[in-house]
Amino acid sequence: MEEQGRTWSPLTYPSIFSENNPEVMSHLLHQLGFSPSVGFHDVYSIDDPDLLAFVPRPAYALLLVFPVSQTYEKFRLQEDEGKPDYTGSGPEEGVVWFKQTIRNACGLIGLLHGVSNGEARNFIGALLCHYHANNFRT
Repeated sequence: MEEQGRTWSPLTYPSIFSENNPEVMSHLLHQLGFSPSVGFHDVYSIDDPDLLAFVPRPAYALLLVFPVSQTYEKFRLQEDEGKPDYTGSGPEEGVVWFKQTIRNACGLIGLLHGVSNGEARNFIGALLCHYHANNFRT
């Protein structure tokens, strides 16, 4: 993306990274070093076979985008009450988990979870391969 003659990157402005469309998410994915053979696509239904037929296969992750309401936030806080914070890390962990500390970055955090776990790990490019190999169990 161009902005006044310079390349714009979602990584440059992470606190405003709130656009969750396939083009933006795929662009970020490729900037992070992932293979250009993977990308994001809109899913218009999770139970209508005709609409699911438009989703390229295989699909490695699903990012659910929904508005947060006061009702949802209250329920989430009640559900999490009393649960200890997750403190696991390193290559011995079976699942990679990132705590969201950047406001309005849920799409970015979802992207990182989706590509750091399961079969999606196989598409990590050279840029992240060394970091991933030294920090996460494969």
